[in-house]
Amino acid sequence: MGTTDSDEGGNPGSWLGYFGEELRLARDAQGISGRQLASQTSYSYQQLCNVEKGRRTPSEAFTNEVDAALGTGERFARILRRVLAEALPDWFQGAAREEAQAIRIRTYRSQVVHGLLQTEEYARALIRASQPRATHERIEALVAARAARQAIFKSEEPPYFWTILDEAVLRRPVGGRGVMAEQLERLLKECANPNVTVQILPFAAGAHAATDGDFTLWSYQDRSDVLYVEGLWTTALKEHVTEVENARLKYDLLQAAALPREQSADMIRDILEGYAA
Repeated sequence: MGTTDSDEGGNPGSWLGYFGEELRLARDAQGISGRQLASQTSYSYQQLCNVEKGRRTPSEAFTNEVDAALGTGERFARILRRVLAEALPDWFQGAAREEAQAIRIRTYRSQVVHGLLQTEEYARALIRASQPRATHERIEALVAARAARQAIFKSEEPPYFWTILDEAVLRRPVGGRGVMAEQLERLLKECANPNVTVQILPFAAGAHAATDGDFTLWSYQDRSDVLYVEGLWTTALKEHVTEVENARLKYDLLQAAALPREQSADMIRDILEGYAA
């Protein structure tokens, strides 16, 4: 589907525009007003109007509420998956597919929390800062798409996720104190998740194996590991044996240099107290 802007500000040629149009038609067919439908969801009437006009990307929760209220099965949930796939940048769509298929994810982040553990407000602040010319609608679509990636943790067999975060990630007040407090609370919650390991690489570690940049390793049930690296202007999926093995060694060294799980949680908790004070 192409994307052409309408006079109302929506995108009738996009999946987002299609979601809004189908929602309005389904509602009208059942004789349900916008206010009546909104009262059965977590959205206000104005938010519902924005969805129907293609100005706002609906959340997963709202979409499930709409399907339940209109008795449409999973119709709008299916459309939402197309909406979110469309929102992902072209350069990341391949990476998102690899991420969704992995049974184990190992990642190092030096600047920000990995997208799979970001709260929506934290993600919103990051996207707004990195894309200063993006419209509100575009930002909301990207936030929703990033949040939707986290659904892999709700699958019957979620991947094992291991993240090593530089101490700088905890101390950079992305979005302000309140947003950071919420984000660190999310990290602490994940520290208790049996399928997640969070380690902090403290400043005291000095020079380390990944001073040359962030990276992610995806492991699969039936094929070799894939290395993913992302820069300012380029991204790359690497499968060459030597490159992947070098990344594995780097990750082993990072795990050894980082604080153990319990001490990592203690550092997160200590820094959280500073934001919450």
